[in-house]
Amino acid sequence: MKTKDIIIAILIVLLVVALSYMFLGPEDPEIPSEEEEEEEEIIDEEDGEEEVEEPTLREITRSFLGAAYGESPLDEENIYTEEAFNSTTLVLTVAANYHFPEDPEEGMKKIHYYPPGEVSYENRLHFSTYRNKASEYFGDITREVGEDYVQTKAVVLNKERDEEGRLLDINWEEEIVLEYISVGDVEEILVNLPEVAGVTFIMDGDEEMGLDVRSEGLVLDGSDFVHAPRDEGEVIEEDFLIFLEDSDYDAVNFFEINE
Repeated sequence: MKTKDIIIAILIVLLVVALSYMFLGPEDPEIPSEEEEEEEEIIDEEDGEEEVEEPTLREITRSFLGAAYGESPLDEENIYTEEAFNSTTLVLTVAANYHFPEDPEEGMKKIHYYPPGEVSYENRLHFSTYRNKASEYFGDITREVGEDYVQTKAVVLNKERDEEGRLLDINWEEEIVLEYISVGDVEEILVNLPEVAGVTFIMDGDEEMGLDVRSEGLVLDGSDFVHAPRDEGEVIEEDFLIFLEDSDYDAVNFFEINE
């Protein structure tokens, strides 16, 4: 075949292709079905959803302000409530909501008893300082924040006494080294406290009857004290240093709700 004939053949082929495209057009795009469109909308909505952040420890603590005071609101039949608080149950309820936001009542079985989850009066963590040492949900930070102001004394919790017997009618006692900071030195170390710190209150001589602390609460930002005082009848927030000055307590011990 001559070169001229080849060129003519190529031109004819190109002309045919061009005409075919002109009259037939490109292949129609596939139109999605209604089901496929709905699926795409669902995916787009899910992609656009923002994760809901859990409330902070500070927010949980303040959420109970104004709740009623209750002398002994918890027992083995009612292991969780948000209706009334004393000083310890307020701390426990805050911790349960922080660690177990979806089911704080179930969480209380692990936070308030040792071994965790074994609910009975004997297994309840009755003594706050022992709870802060034994439980994975709490931790004593007195030494960490107190620096050179820390003092210590030995306390046999729930010890057997000759005439009075034990504070609690359970066959249990535990010797601990109680680390504390005198009330007069607390102002010096407030800057060392975490954003939310637990605090327990100590009176001199209580160790003689096997008692570690009298009360507890939560200090926010080293200044604001949230607790459930009996005389106020509800959970309140007040200045921490003013509270200490007006109290009869001799010393404090600090702890944290672990992350």
